[in-house]
Amino acid sequence: MLGGKYMGKYEYLKTITFDMVKSKLPKRSPESHKGDFGKLLCICGSKSMPGAAYFCVESALRCGVGLVRAAIPESIYGSVSSKISECTYVICDDDENGNIDKSSIENILKVAKECSAVAIGCGMGWNENTKFIVNNLVESCDKPMVIDADGINVISENIDILKKAKNKIVLTPHAKEAERLLNVDCGEINSNKRIYAQKLADDYGVVAVMKGHNTVVADKKEKAFLNLTGSSGMAKGGSGDVLTGIIGSFLAQGMEPLDAALCGVYIHGKSGDYCKKKYSERFMLPTDIIRGLNDIFLTFENGVN
Repeated sequence: MLGGKYMGKYEYLKTITFDMVKSKLPKRSPESHKGDFGKLLCICGSKSMPGAAYFCVESALRCGVGLVRAAIPESIYGSVSSKISECTYVICDDDENGNIDKSSIENILKVAKECSAVAIGCGMGWNENTKFIVNNLVESCDKPMVIDADGINVISENIDILKKAKNKIVLTPHAKEAERLLNVDCGEINSNKRIYAQKLADDYGVVAVMKGHNTVVADKKEKAFLNLTGSSGMAKGGSGDVLTGIIGSFLAQGMEPLDAALCGVYIHGKSGDYCKKKYSERFMLPTDIIRGLNDIFLTFENGVN
């Protein structure tokens, strides 16, 4: 258990609401062009997890970003590009296991400079190449970034790397990933999300999205928010990759990192609620969550919850 300064925090959490999210979503002028809505670099996927790249990139595209550049290993280019035609690709060298090789770092950093935000980690594999790429991005990239999955796992080996970040990072751990980051039992973390989300935010300067039932989003200065959308049908591989794409899309459109996280978790969960009603919790898949974004955005554009 944590003691001291963290135990008194968040006796009250603000709940993320429809009206809050509606007020924060980027406005879209009739005279807009793709350059007005940012460019997102998604660094994701591996030979064993091509679906993670698909979920991340497709969800980002469906949330309003002007352009997505997908940095993926060459081994999965055919399968991913056959499903997604609306992005451009940064084809990276593979290591012997079909992960992005660290030799691609110079090209990745070059492309990152041309983008307005970065999403990294989904399906990359927990290995030395991923560690090298993630650490270099954290230390060198001056764009806002969302880090998930294996990006979090490699950071857990040297969490202080987060203190070297050049811009704000949104970190999206589930309880097991947070256990690795904080060296605290995941059951304890699940029971005290607000405390551990705040510890990550305060100690490392990130926006912490502590995922799970009643996700908590925390920033520094004792700002914490509770999300009440979502269902157990989202407890399937790939759902987190969808969330990463959503948050990355909002970051690329110029939203403040805290706002991107708040809107991301609410809309992600709201689509999960929609899919629960339409398909059932057992049947629904992450692809359904992406498809459900259609109806969720219509509620915001029509102003009716």
